[in-house]
Amino acid sequence: MKKGWMVLVCSVLIVFILAGTAFAFAADENSTIRAGETRNGDFITGGNTVVNDGTVLGDFIAGAQVLRNTGVVEGDLIAVSSDINIGGRIMGSVRTGSNNVNISAVIDRNAMVFASNVVVNENAEIRRNAYLFGAVISSYGRVSGDTIIYGGDVTLGGTYEGDVKINDMQEGSVFRMNPGTVIKGKLIYKGVTRYEIPSDVQVGDYEYIQIAPASKQDINNRVNIWNIIKKIFTMLIYYLFALLLYKLFPRFFVRSGDFIEAKPISAAGIGIATLGSLVAGSLLLVLLLILVLFIIKGSVFLFGLLLFVFVMVVTILFADIPVSIWLGNVITNRKFGIPGRLAIGIGTITVVKIILEILNTISSVAPVTGVISFVVNVAIWIFGTGAIIKIIFETGKAANLQAEAEAIVLESNESTEI
Repeated sequence: MKKGWMVLVCSVLIVFILAGTAFAFAADENSTIRAGETRNGDFITGGNTVVNDGTVLGDFIAGAQVLRNTGVVEGDLIAVSSDINIGGRIMGSVRTGSNNVNISAVIDRNAMVFASNVVVNENAEIRRNAYLFGAVISSYGRVSGDTIIYGGDVTLGGTYEGDVKINDMQEGSVFRMNPGTVIKGKLIYKGVTRYEIPSDVQVGDYEYIQIAPASKQDINNRVNIWNIIKKIFTMLIYYLFALLLYKLFPRFFVRSGDFIEAKPISAAGIGIATLGSLVAGSLLLVLLLILVLFIIKGSVFLFGLLLFVFVMVVTILFADIPVSIWLGNVITNRKFGIPGRLAIGIGTITVVKIILEILNTISSVAPVTGVISFVVNVAIWIFGTGAIIKIIFETGKAANLQAEAEAIVLESNESTEI
């Protein structure tokens, strides 16, 4: 159990390191919104200390050493930081990865928190569901929906309108309920030994599910959980990477998403053609390698190999971005900014993949979900690659026209001078 939480904490730290590079380019230079100030649109920033004491009329997305929110966020709060203090009001959802998280805010939707130490204070209110993952979890606030907890040391206080599920409590785990704790739904306790409910707490219903010790437990279920956690962290890292690319090339990926929306058949056709070119290119490289040994110079093969690798890297790494922007455009009807639409698109793709992965563990539907998963991945690659190749071609064509126009103007000036 302890090894599992060490893996989770290390994963969070890796996210901090990788996110810092992306935020250095993609983040807003201003990392502080003072009391009384209002930020129109999304607030994407990074730095040693990030503070919002005002109002954000959009999403609050940040990577920092220390993050504090006491103001109002109209959208979601998505953050990775060493220490996070969330107060004020979050009108969307909260999704954080951290070492220490302290929540005293009113959160209108869901809270998903990954941290070594999680504290939900007495004046905190989560108006939908709470998902808490940590080594030490202390929750004393109010949750209107269901509460799902994975932790090694868990303390409950406060009021819970829905069900509370305590997962995977091993022999060395600790679970306690403070006097006056109210659970109006069902308390579901999954552990090695039965938990006895104290007489000074209120629980609507109680279910105990016995599990085997970690050394004897079926490992497949645990792997599924960690795969889901890994996909969530991968999604966050990819989103930061996509923001970096959007900051560097703002028009390129927006145009590629618009191209899929306007001409999906053309995007698919170009993607399929690119796939065929890559297959043909691999065969050509094999032929060049044979010719290198007998006739031509190795530099020709090296150039072809570099070109092939470049196309492969671009299409594999970047294909999700145009598709994500397109999905974000469709889902939000372009009401959000580009970062918000990009986040919704990437999140949608990730959720679909997680659902398919879960369904793939069910033997009765596994063959069908396997085919669907393959089709989804291929479709994303084809549409994204087709859009990228099309925009690269148009960009190159526009650059050539611009160069020709400048050459004509230069010749005209020279003729005038003569």
